[in-house]
Amino acid sequence: MFLNLVTLFVALVVTGLPLLRLELPSLTGPIHASGADERWSVKVLLPLILMAGVSAPFFLPDLYENVLLEAVPSPDLRAVTAISLGTCAAVLISAIIHIRTSVPYALVGAILGCRLMVDGTMDWAFIAGIAGTWIAAPLVCLGLSALFTKLFLLYSSKSGRHLAIVDHRLLLGCVLGSLLLAVTAAWNNAAVCSLFPQLILGNTPVGAGFTAGVLLLILLTSLPFLRSRTDNMAGRSLDFGSAHVLAILLSMALVLGVCSLPVLRRICLVPAPLSLNCLLLGALIGGSLVRRQAAINQETILKSTAASVTAPILGFLMSYCFSMILGVSSRSATLIPVLILLGVLAISVGLYIYIRADRREENRRQMIRSRQEQVYSTQKSLSALEVRVETNEKELLNKLDIKRKELVDFAVGVSEQKAFMEKVYDKLSKARALPDGPAKDQALEAILKDLRERMYFTREMNDFYARSEVLHRDFNMRLKESYPSLTESERKLANLLRQGFSSKYIASLMNITPKSVEISRYRLRNKLGLSRSDNLVQFIKSI
Repeated sequence: MFLNLVTLFVALVVTGLPLLRLELPSLTGPIHASGADERWSVKVLLPLILMAGVSAPFFLPDLYENVLLEAVPSPDLRAVTAISLGTCAAVLISAIIHIRTSVPYALVGAILGCRLMVDGTMDWAFIAGIAGTWIAAPLVCLGLSALFTKLFLLYSSKSGRHLAIVDHRLLLGCVLGSLLLAVTAAWNNAAVCSLFPQLILGNTPVGAGFTAGVLLLILLTSLPFLRSRTDNMAGRSLDFGSAHVLAILLSMALVLGVCSLPVLRRICLVPAPLSLNCLLLGALIGGSLVRRQAAINQETILKSTAASVTAPILGFLMSYCFSMILGVSSRSATLIPVLILLGVLAISVGLYIYIRADRREENRRQMIRSRQEQVYSTQKSLSALEVRVETNEKELLNKLDIKRKELVDFAVGVSEQKAFMEKVYDKLSKARALPDGPAKDQALEAILKDLRERMYFTREMNDFYARSEVLHRDFNMRLKESYPSLTESERKLANLLRQGFSSKYIASLMNITPKSVEISRYRLRNKLGLSRSDNLVQFIKSI
């Protein structure tokens, strides 16, 4: 009895540990992404449902049909050991060659390998039926996911209800879908979890309790890993709205439930344990087709397909070899299984070395590309900095030239003003010396005319506007491009307003009255398309 329990414990660990670590995140990931696991009902019921599903085959043997139990050729310890070792070896080899294998598929392959060793024949009808179920399940899940996603999106957009109400109802649907998925997943994969206890202990409460206890222990030790995988999956592959996640939950639940029913035999299929990873992949592809946005890349699809194909093959080869080595069959042992094992291990190690070397080479190439991009970015920054420095230098030189010209013009202006004042002084002195009469009046009138002409400052204002054009070249260019209908005087007014001159100074500079300045501002405001509440000066400064 003790040997039976030890064998059973080892068999449960080597199959249950990869099953929980590799398959369970595909169950908890969609539930976590939907937000249903925040409800206490889901937190409490989910582990109870899983434990009850594992124990169901022991208490409901007439209702639950474990096809794997029927496929095992011999219930003795050597067959159990060979099957469990074959499954474990298939999972390890898949891990070595970096393929996340499917544990239920590897277990079925291991059972078939042991059966071939014992009976010497293969049940091709069973193989065809279970292969058909494995192929049809993800395809049906894809179609259901696309259909449900379309329906839920139509409901969200055309229900006419408030978005919060629609989202709340979808969340309630996710809660129910999560519980339904947990029930069907536990019911479907109970064939894997209860296989070895049923073979060794039979359909007894001891077998159910032992199975639940070992799996619970594995689950508790794997919680940190499962939380990390669940968060990663929910954050990357399942970052959708409630409608999409609900479609995934329902499609997976329906496929798992249907593929556990004996009615499948009517269409030449076999109720078999399914890979949750493959179903989730099919559901994601179905939702992506409706949303027209890829939720998963081609590399992941190829890896999942490769895992589904290689898992039963590796399980078959490993179990066949271990069955011959352990003497499960009465046939004489040969070196063939040892050579097969060594060959598979050698190939696996070679693939592992090749993949590691390829990854190192890829990492090296990525590092080189990263460094080249950094060098290019640095050179680009330096070039931009050089251009900026050169531009700033040109601007400074231009400003320096303008300042120099201003000094020269100031000196010339002072000289001209002095000459003009001396000229006026001489004319006034001569006019004062004249006797009163027409000659004196004409002399004074000539002096007043000279002063009047001088008051216009025509040359100085032209020079002022020319310099303003140079200093505010970009502004004037944008003003002409944006508002080509502005006249020359209106552009001059905009320039003066931008420089902060008041209406009084503008009237003096443009030689018009303040009232004319206000009229000009009103016309400029209309041409710029401003309302009465808009600030004209702030708008001009923003151009």
